[in-house]
Amino acid sequence: MPISQDKSKQEPNKGCVIEMDTVVLGGIPRLYGIIRDELARQQVVLDEGKFARFLLGAYLESGLNRVLHGTGRRATTDMMHTIRAAYLAQLADVSLPAGHPVIDLVKGLSETPVCVGLLTRLGQEEAARLFAPLLAFPHVSLLCETQAMVGAFPWDAWRRAALALQMSDRLCVALVAANASCKAALAASLPVVVIPDAMTDYQDFTGAHHVLDKLDAGVLPAVRQVLRV
Repeated sequence: MPISQDKSKQEPNKGCVIEMDTVVLGGIPRLYGIIRDELARQQVVLDEGKFARFLLGAYLESGLNRVLHGTGRRATTDMMHTIRAAYLAQLADVSLPAGHPVIDLVKGLSETPVCVGLLTRLGQEEAARLFAPLLAFPHVSLLCETQAMVGAFPWDAWRRAALALQMSDRLCVALVAANASCKAALAASLPVVVIPDAMTDYQDFTGAHHVLDKLDAGVLPAVRQVLRV
């Protein structure tokens, strides 16, 4: 009997974890705007340079304290809760239009077939609603990391993501937007493909397999090349 050509029905043995909050939902510029506005209420000026220096890739509390150094104040629990709540609210308010390039990317990966993990800080219900067009494809899973901090995912989140997909770390590509996430994924032994945004395109991505200009049709062949499929 002829072998079925429908690869999407095969059991994948390789994976790809997409950092949805930054690569797809524009989380980094959103976080900058939220922190800038919150600090302005404290009469503290934050520009993109200070954000990049003190907060991009840092733990939120330590980054805020570095910005506030010299003012005689420190980050409060209420301030961090306010920033986190505003950040998650903005992410949850985004929609994925029918022509969004991530839809073609996930469709192409699922047909390869490659397991796809959608890594996010959104809660399960919000993420399921927002990413419903992607979850309709085979081999696609939500990976909700809802711990208190915001910003880059630490290395153990990437390790958990690979384990959740039941993939060996070196057979699971991380798709990220910033240096901190690149380093964290590499520390978890995942190969990395980077799609920087306007606030991270100057960063050093040493160790990444590919650094691409944008989320477009070129991402799928890059991920396939790394996975050798």
